[in-house]
Amino acid sequence: MSDRLGRWIKRIAITVVLLVIAGMVAFQVFFRLSIPNYTGTINIKGLNKPVEVRTDDHGVPHIFAENDEDLFFAQGYITARERMFQMDLTRLAGRGELSTVFGDKTVKTDRYFKTLGFYRAASAAYGELSPASKLAVDAYTRGVNAYLSSGESLPREYVILGTRPVPWEPADSLVGALLMSYRLNAPRGIKPLLHQVNVNAGPEILRQLLPWVPAGAPMLSGPGNKKPIATDGNIPAPRGVKKEYTAVEDFYSPIILRMRASNWMVFDGSRTTTGKPVFTGSPDLEAAIPSLFYLVHMKGSSYDVIGGSIPGLPGVHALGFNGKFAWSITVGNADNLDFFIEKTDSGNPDRYLTETGYRDFKIIHETIKIKDGDEYKEEKLKIKISRHGPVVSDVMEGLPENCTMLWPGLMGKDGTLDGLLRVNRARNFRQFREALGVVRGASVHIGYADVDGNIGYQYMSTLPVRKSGNNPVPVPGEKGAYDWSGFIPYEKHPNALNPAKGYVASFNQMPVLTDYYGSAYFIFERPFRFEEMVQEKEKFSPEEIAAMQNDTGSYTARRFIPLITSVYADTSKLEPYVTMLENWDCFVDRESPEATLFNSFLTHLIRNTFQDQLGGPVVEEFYKDFHVTIPVQWLIRYLDNPTHLFWDDVASKDRRETRDDMIRLSIQNAVDELENRYGDNPDNWSWGKVHRMTIRHPLGGVLPFLNLGPYTYDGDGLTIHAGWWDRENPFEMVSGAAIRIVVDMADLSSMTFISPPGQSGHYLSPYYDDQADTWSNGGQVPAHYTNARSLEKVLMLQPVE
Repeated sequence: MSDRLGRWIKRIAITVVLLVIAGMVAFQVFFRLSIPNYTGTINIKGLNKPVEVRTDDHGVPHIFAENDEDLFFAQGYITARERMFQMDLTRLAGRGELSTVFGDKTVKTDRYFKTLGFYRAASAAYGELSPASKLAVDAYTRGVNAYLSSGESLPREYVILGTRPVPWEPADSLVGALLMSYRLNAPRGIKPLLHQVNVNAGPEILRQLLPWVPAGAPMLSGPGNKKPIATDGNIPAPRGVKKEYTAVEDFYSPIILRMRASNWMVFDGSRTTTGKPVFTGSPDLEAAIPSLFYLVHMKGSSYDVIGGSIPGLPGVHALGFNGKFAWSITVGNADNLDFFIEKTDSGNPDRYLTETGYRDFKIIHETIKIKDGDEYKEEKLKIKISRHGPVVSDVMEGLPENCTMLWPGLMGKDGTLDGLLRVNRARNFRQFREALGVVRGASVHIGYADVDGNIGYQYMSTLPVRKSGNNPVPVPGEKGAYDWSGFIPYEKHPNALNPAKGYVASFNQMPVLTDYYGSAYFIFERPFRFEEMVQEKEKFSPEEIAAMQNDTGSYTARRFIPLITSVYADTSKLEPYVTMLENWDCFVDRESPEATLFNSFLTHLIRNTFQDQLGGPVVEEFYKDFHVTIPVQWLIRYLDNPTHLFWDDVASKDRRETRDDMIRLSIQNAVDELENRYGDNPDNWSWGKVHRMTIRHPLGGVLPFLNLGPYTYDGDGLTIHAGWWDRENPFEMVSGAAIRIVVDMADLSSMTFISPPGQSGHYLSPYYDDQADTWSNGGQVPAHYTNARSLEKVLMLQPVE
């Protein structure tokens, strides 16, 4: 090699190295530009008095203001600095304007949200706010806009997408509250599925699959049932034809719409070693980037509240503590949404039939604005609204034509945000209940424990009184026979204060035995497991109660394993695997290959039992989300009837299969699946190796470095420590604890919480992912409720003229 060529190679190498270094520096600078400072002074127009913000080691702001108006202004400002892009996506979804950012990819999504009318409802709800709530919303709005006009670098997502946020409006906060209520609504997804069962299998099959309560099912309060209880409902002959089923919400959404399950557990002083209540809360939803909730502590003239806020909404929402009491929510599963099939005029499709003749649909014309390169194109949308709500069959799959949707949250005066802000200010159980009485759309159980030693809960929903009983499927709308005649008075909604047993806990089960719930499916496997734990001893330490959040004992596995072992009592090649299950302690922890084998078995058992009669696509849809608990309940319902028709494979004409046949087939399928995927060494099947979660950023599909993980996580969809997984991509985890709290009323300084993966939405921020490992291992971080004034990172917000 000549000296000249060597010099050229050296120069090229140096240039390449310099370019790589420059690229790395540019990458770092680009993503760090938007990370806010947590110390110093910022002068802001709009404040009346100085506000002090102390930030802890996990990015949790503790905001101290002299008045409520400045408190909410500061919350809006501080939240927007960390979560503006997330807030923007939520309001754009509610407005039906995601396509202004994502183009053609979200046109179906925008049609959906504009048709349902979330932003129309949110705009109307603003005028119904109480004065205190209106002050909070208005001040929060001004705080967000102060950030947008501050000149600070915007989140990098805006630069990548080539867009900017418009000013915040009060209705943007209210639509965020509506969307959270709606995502926790089960019937919107279940009833279209039941309609498909009705179409494919007929009313008599469907009737045997309606909700069922097992004998001895633990209720939140009140006596349980000694015998199994089956519900009934109106199942008219289906309108529609058999077809391959697709998801109800068959569109891309950068915000999470899927619901999951949750838990809270509350013990009074008679059941704790401290003599004071211990409160735990764990709403279980998808872990996302940034986290669904923003941890915050707010202290003003009327508030001293800490907990999980929904970015874009003033106050604290999913769970919290306000100096007097702690609260947390779980999904309530109420049946408060119906679908009605309208009969249109053959000569004029803009009219529909009623018992008094034809009536005009209310027509709303909307425009969807779609980003197309540097330009925008438009799509016109015609929305028809009957007395039963908007026609949704054009934007929701699996429904008959001209199908409308009726849900109290979109009927005006929703009250969700108003009610939660009142909870933030309430001082006792009576005020807590009164605060929740203004809420219409949400359906949740809310647990309660206070510093005075009281514990309790309130079931919150808007439960319709139906003229003809339950409506588990879309019903004819033309005669008004299935209409709502009113609502169950709030005073009659289940609640309890200081139950004699000394504890109250929610795992999405039925509150009390009544006929209020319609055709709602409740979960009972986790409360059965909880009742086992609380019977083990009389008193529990705060640490023992906190550990219950991480319990992975599977009551479901204990139901099925004796049946598996009895089927394989004789020698067979599956004997080693059956022996594994027989010797398993039924805890779904990360070291357990048995947990993987059992989860595979249960999935195959659902498919083998039901797909021949209901159709494969319908069963696959039931595998998604919280819905998978429904076919599990169907299996449990007929376990003691081994020759029931559901166990028979209707495709085999020469024999009638039994429960034991389905069990044999399913355990064989499970072993085959795991051997094909992971080899024949069960050590490679351990739950921790296969059950992991990647936490995804909205842009993570094209910029995968923004995603986090995968993280190992204990539990499955039927354990208290919930780790829901995707049957389409076994055993990829899709949901777990989205936020948690533990409050010992005897020692408020020990309060902990967590909201994975971190507080900040800014990539490369130290708070982008710092809670993820702690979360995946079942831990929490200090809340600093009692010592926030001692935190060292201090940011002063100073008013200027």
